[in-house]
Amino acid sequence: MIKKLNNENLKKYNHKILWIPYLLVVATFLAIGIFFTQALNAPFSQSTMAEVKDTWVYYAKDDPITLFKSRYVKRLNSVSSDETMVMERTMIRKVANPTLLIQGNHQWLTVTLDGKTLYQHTPQTIKSTFLGKQNPGSIMTEVQLPKNYVGKILRLEVKSPYKNYSGIPARVFIGDADSIMSYIVSVSMPQILILIVCTFISLAIMVFIGSELLKKQRLNWELILLACFALTIALEAAAGDILAGLLFSPLVNSTMAMLLAIFTPIFLISYYCLKMNQSQKYYRLWVFFHISFDLIILSWAFLSKVDLPEVKFYIDAANIFGTLATTIAAITEAHQKNRFFVICTPWIVLVAMAHCFIYITSVVQSNFYLVNISGLLFAVILLVIFIYTLVEGAAISEKNKRQMHFLELKTELLEDNHAAVITHLQELEQLRQDFKQNLLLIKDLGEDGNLPAVNEYLGRLLKETKQLDIIGDFSEHTLTNLILSRYQKNAQQRSITVNFSADLPETINVADDDLSQILVHLLEHAMRETYAIHDPKERKIQLQIQCEKEKLKINCSHTAHYHTNIFDQGITTDFPQKEVLDLFVIEKITKKYQGHLLQDKDNQTDQITLFLSLR
Repeated sequence: MIKKLNNENLKKYNHKILWIPYLLVVATFLAIGIFFTQALNAPFSQSTMAEVKDTWVYYAKDDPITLFKSRYVKRLNSVSSDETMVMERTMIRKVANPTLLIQGNHQWLTVTLDGKTLYQHTPQTIKSTFLGKQNPGSIMTEVQLPKNYVGKILRLEVKSPYKNYSGIPARVFIGDADSIMSYIVSVSMPQILILIVCTFISLAIMVFIGSELLKKQRLNWELILLACFALTIALEAAAGDILAGLLFSPLVNSTMAMLLAIFTPIFLISYYCLKMNQSQKYYRLWVFFHISFDLIILSWAFLSKVDLPEVKFYIDAANIFGTLATTIAAITEAHQKNRFFVICTPWIVLVAMAHCFIYITSVVQSNFYLVNISGLLFAVILLVIFIYTLVEGAAISEKNKRQMHFLELKTELLEDNHAAVITHLQELEQLRQDFKQNLLLIKDLGEDGNLPAVNEYLGRLLKETKQLDIIGDFSEHTLTNLILSRYQKNAQQRSITVNFSADLPETINVADDDLSQILVHLLEHAMRETYAIHDPKERKIQLQIQCEKEKLKINCSHTAHYHTNIFDQGITTDFPQKEVLDLFVIEKITKKYQGHLLQDKDNQTDQITLFLSLR
């Protein structure tokens, strides 16, 4: 069993070298990805396409006299729902194969050039929903300009049935067709990456949940919520992508993006709630209220004449308070030493505060974003949680594995001593019979007055009672006694003189598996090198363990005649490699207890001293 522990640790040490080619391949893929990303962005970075922002003239269609320049005005607040806002400019820049890329946010659009209609997105051009509603949705469209467009007036009529989106100008980009496609792909790259990564994470979590369900017949609700959170992020990235805006209808993109934007934070705060300890009782009340409020708003939107875009800002307002509640709860849990929140709270607070700003801009209806910033932030916190889950799972698995190995070692030690106990019990029965006969004999001798014979039999009895020592009593710590007894027996079989002393209480503030690892690696290291000495008389090991003033000191020294051992006979071993492994494991455990390791080594002896803090 002890050799098994050494072999497994040696494999772990050697496998680290295998990471080098893996990391080289990953670096190569990253370099290739960066190269192609730069290639996709090259046309846009070379200014072959640009957004038209500062050369517009805005005015309400019902009030064409009052004009506003786009350089100074970002929104016409005087425009109400179902009122038309006009955007005009004279086309100056000459572009080969000219194309417009227009983005509208829940707005009807009509595009004309010198009075000639180029594009229309109006209630007459779309079908009503199954509830009889007409939602313009989030539109993204390409409009081809004629070759002779220079000098003509480009006019956009923008109208929204919703007050929240009225008076907001549409975004317009101009460039040649190739530049627009490159721009679309470059802007879509973050969303595509979010879609791929989050979908992979969601599938990986669901596969793990399925395997756990088959093995343990237990459903992990935390991971279920995390998988749903990852899936909604992926779908929201797909629905809100600029490329999806060109492929699917505006209503589909708008409805999907809004619904997913509502459910994504619900899954996240529900996951947070399950991870909490001290604050869960109070945070659960907020989660229940938040979910109920969102469902009421959704029911109101779908069962009445009110459209979802009109009431979405109510949910965003609730999310503002949700970010504050999450921040307070996360900080409280971190203060209470909840491991998840201790590690993740900085990211949770950062993402929550950023979302608070986004929700505020949504409530006040500031200009919309071309890239889904909220989705990017959710993807960041998902990666943080997923990485934490992986590391925590690996740590738990490693801890369980170590515990299993420790139990196997302890079982092996107990089995070894169990055989000794059975033997000594048999001897004890024989001693009892002999003791009874000797007492009768002493009684007879005493009655006869034969004192020398009485003293002789008493001495024999004392000598025989020493055979009752079953397990070496090195200290009050049972595990240490078992391990030292085992190695004392092994040393006798290898003709090694040992001197073990341990001053330990019955319990110490060191985990049993850690203490067993230290003693096993120390004694394996010592016996391996001592047994290699040619002369059995020179094979000596000394081990001293002292526990005092909240410190544990372990000193192990052994003879090691490196120039007069079996190596001189041409025998080759992997002793140096095993020694490095032993010291690596010992030092790792020592640092875990804020301790340090000292090694004093020469041609005759090898001494290792450990100091561990027991606080």
